[in-house]
Amino acid sequence: MAHYYFDLKNGTTQRDHAGRELRSDAEAIAQAYVIADEVSARPATHQDHERHVCVIHEDGHEVTRVPVDLAVSKASAPRSKKLS
Repeated sequence: MAHYYFDLKNGTTQRDHAGRELRSDAEAIAQAYVIADEVSARPATHQDHERHVCVIHEDGHEVTRVPVDLAVSKASAPRSKKLS
């Protein structure tokens, strides 16, 4: 198990200080889609910036970014691309 953080970025960064213990990067990516879907229901505070959920592994590397306004169902998460 690893600890992942789900920061919301939309011109500013809202840090996820708690994070979550998950089994894999794939599970963290799926969780990011769920979060992005939830956030997409709320109005954007910074209209000039793309909103996205940034998944950060406990070692500090960025796993992926999920665009909020283009968020899709959790079922699409396994097809998302991991960042190197």
